[in-house]
Amino acid sequence: MVAAISSPSESPTNYLGIFAKEYRRPIFFCALVTIAPILYGYDGTYFTALLETPVFQRQFGEESNGTWVISSSDQSLWVSIIQVGEVVGSLAAGPIGDYTGRKGALAAAISFVALGIILQMVVVGSSALLTVGRLIAGAGIGIISNAAPLYLSEIPPVEIRGACVSSWQLMLAIGQVLGAVVGLACHSRGDTGSWRIPIAINLLWVVLLAGALLVVPESPRWLLYRGKEAKAERALHKILKGSPDSEVLVQEQLAILNKSREEEAQATGNESHWSDLWRNPVERRKLLATVGILVSQQISGVQFIFSYTTTFFTLVGLSDTFIITIIVDCIEVLGVVASFFVVNRFGRRPLLLYTGVFMFITLLVVGCLGAAAGHGTFETYLADHPAFGKAVAAMICLYVFAFNVAWGPLAWVVAAEMSTGRNRQKHLSIGTTSFWISAWAVTFTLPYLFQPTEAGLGPMIGFIYAFGGFLSVAFVYFVIPETRGRTLEEINFMMEARIPTPTVVARDEKKAGRFTEHLEKEGPAEDGEGRIRRFRTNSVGSMPSA
Repeated sequence: MVAAISSPSESPTNYLGIFAKEYRRPIFFCALVTIAPILYGYDGTYFTALLETPVFQRQFGEESNGTWVISSSDQSLWVSIIQVGEVVGSLAAGPIGDYTGRKGALAAAISFVALGIILQMVVVGSSALLTVGRLIAGAGIGIISNAAPLYLSEIPPVEIRGACVSSWQLMLAIGQVLGAVVGLACHSRGDTGSWRIPIAINLLWVVLLAGALLVVPESPRWLLYRGKEAKAERALHKILKGSPDSEVLVQEQLAILNKSREEEAQATGNESHWSDLWRNPVERRKLLATVGILVSQQISGVQFIFSYTTTFFTLVGLSDTFIITIIVDCIEVLGVVASFFVVNRFGRRPLLLYTGVFMFITLLVVGCLGAAAGHGTFETYLADHPAFGKAVAAMICLYVFAFNVAWGPLAWVVAAEMSTGRNRQKHLSIGTTSFWISAWAVTFTLPYLFQPTEAGLGPMIGFIYAFGGFLSVAFVYFVIPETRGRTLEEINFMMEARIPTPTVVARDEKKAGRFTEHLEKEGPAEDGEGRIRRFRTNSVGSMPSA
């Protein structure tokens, strides 16, 4: 078995900035693919604005006491049905991605999204078409949530892999800001453009991503696993074109990848099987980490902010809720930007733990504020305590910032890094499916929990999600290792070698030149024997170069 174990003491001290010449082309290709998460981010905020848009309420809602409203059941259905589609899309992403590659999966995704968007717009007042359209569009987003993080983890060098995968959350947050701005700009229109224009803008992201797919290369890792070595070599040439000695690097990358593929085939067989994920203890550990980190991201209740911000702030007595929603979305962007400056300094695991504790505290405060206001309707309390809504909003803003510093981007980073080996498409497919199931559970149940006409918990839902946040922190503490600065091959080796999870040691991702020790094992990983060969790495797609 070939592994890549870092030797930090031998790492050169020179630092190549993220925009160094050899990084420019991988960053460019990753930037084109990050158009994809805009679809996910945009949908949540523009649609929550539609729920408060008068024309949309009149054409899709019910009349109650002379006003038009969207019932709790319809809110739950329309907001959560897209997650049902995302679950289906995530499950389908495994076989689609295995057969057609990362680019093929993204092409299938945008086809689903385009069809879903058109169905939502064609008939005024058709709840059935709106529901079906959101379901189909959700299937496309589900495929995107699988294919895009895989691509973003396989194209860039290890030194910038964390930043590139984290850009998923950055573009998602930017999509949320755009959705909130479009919702604000259109909600006061007196015609169907008030809701059709926000829906139609989704087609812009579809067209842009379709154009990007004409430019970006396929993942060399996927091409090699499919036995397409000539195409993998061409893809590596395209990625490494700006690097010094690119021809040598291409051949080194091919040699390392082929060696890794051959040894994995010897250990686990030539074929990738779904049954491996639970029969093989190593694959089972990878699956637990991938599924657990993505579910943990959701059970702290971020979907209640993502999908119901405007409605929730209206409930707690705030005015100008559309403006406040935009502010919250801007805070999300600032949080993700801040993460780029701290993740390489502190690592994945510490940031997840520290921010998780902080998020738990903010949600606990929200719950306590809700308990002080009382159960059910609290108009009287709001009249006597006008600062109540502002206090709740302040805690939400702190929560959002902390979430986007760590949990938003790093959950996807860790999931992409832990799903290593020939089964990584399947690992992430089940992981993203579990992610969307947990997201659906939150969005579907939320109106019934916080609306005064239902359970009437209001801000006391903070207690529920604080408990989820506690479980998330516990999961990271006991299960998730530190993977900062490790290539995917190194991570895979440490998993295969049964290295205890908390003891995985990382080194600084900022150091572009790294010396690694490759241990070529003649026997089992546990026997501790092997010959040491030293390599300098300048890896692409998280692949060490010989």
